[in-house]
Amino acid sequence: HPGDCDRRAMSGLSSRLSGQMVLAPLTRGGNLPFRRLCAEFGAEVTLGEMIFARQLLKGDVIERARLRRASNEQVFGVQIATNDVEEGVGAA
Repeated sequence: HPGDCDRRAMSGLSSRLSGQMVLAPLTRGGNLPFRRLCAEFGAEVTLGEMIFARQLLKGDVIERARLRRASNEQVFGVQIATNDVEEGVGAA
């Protein structure tokens, strides 16, 4: 059943994140300096600001800058926004 795979993946992710200090995604607040500071104060998993796939594929310097990870970020995730699967795959 297709949903079983999704449930197993989410269960695995949930168990890996259990007990970790996670910085939730923030709108325009999750920039690199702020995430670096949060990591200094114990955040073990951080997420960058939302990145627009189309702009990233066009080479937008601001979108590319949002991909940067601070050296003290243990686990860093990115969020890619799109309404087009191929565009999302290309950006990933």
